[in-house]
Order: sequence, then C-alpha cells, then structure tokens
Amino acid sequence: MAVRTSRSPLVVLIGALAAASLVLTGCFNGQNAMTTVQSDDLTGDGVQAQVGNIRAENLLLVRGPEGSASATLATRIVNGDPEADRLLGVQIDGLPAYVTGDTVELLPGESIGFGYESDLWINSYDFSAAESNYVPVALQFERAGIARVDVLVVPPMGYYEGIEPVPPAA
Repeated sequence: MAVRTSRSPLVVLIGALAAASLVLTGCFNGQNAMTTVQSDDLTGDGVQAQVGNIRAENLLLVRGPEGSASATLATRIVNGDPEADRLLGVQIDGLPAYVTGDTVELLPGESIGFGYESDLWINSYDFSAAESNYVPVALQFERAGIARVDVLVVPPMGYYEGIEPVPPAA
C-alpha cells in the first residue's frame, strides 16, 4: 500500500515566497550592481564621459526632424574642478558640431544642460547615422582636455520629442 503525502497550501506558499525573495533581492549586489552602474554602459539612458574633473552626463544623440541631416547632442556637463574651464568644441561622428555661442564657460561647481530644457545646443548638421547606432563624440575642454565616448542615436519620439537643433540649420 502506497502512502500518499500532501503538502499544505501554507507550506507551498511559504516556500514560493522564500524563493521569490531570493530572486527579487538578488539584483542588488553592492556598489557594482548593474542598477548602480548601468549608465556607464551603453544603454538607452545615455552614457557618461569624464576628463579631469569635467563630467558629461547622460549623453544621447537625438535625430533631427524627418528629412533633415541633423542631430542634437543632449547632455549635462558638470565642472567638478575648483577652477573654471571652457567647452571649446565638439565633434560628432568625426565632424565639427555647432555649439551655441561657439564656446561655453563652465564655472567651478557649475552644471550646464545642452539640448533639453536649456538655451544651449550642440548640433550636427551633416549627420547620417541611423537610429540605434553608437556614434563617436569628442568634447574638447580648454583645461581638462578631450572626453571621447560612443553615444546612442535615438529618434525624436516619446521622452525625446521636441529635442531638435536650434537653430534649425547652421
């Protein structure tokens, strides 16, 4: 005669909850967790670049309006240096980009946005890269030097809607 054992639904529920808690809490593993460092990777959230004490955050290239050969570099540049620096120029995909005001003064501790909720723009008017590609970008600073990074190209939709070159053409 075979003995049949049954498990109580409460025991099964407790076991399932214990297993789920291990899986769900496993995504955090300290300072090197992907949730902590993902913006240093090539993701759709923008990449970071640093040279000296200058940091460019959340760099993204937003394609210009349909039919144009333009793109806008959306980023925030932070000067963590105790001395002022200047953004002298930018290259996008190996070509010079248009920077509002030609050069931008970066005071110590200052954070300046470009392309989104800002009056400053970094635009390419000879842009041919397709969306979802990564394009080399170089930012030249007077004191800190050159920051080089590969930046994702995104369409001007959703969160990026309304980000477009100003002026529309150089």
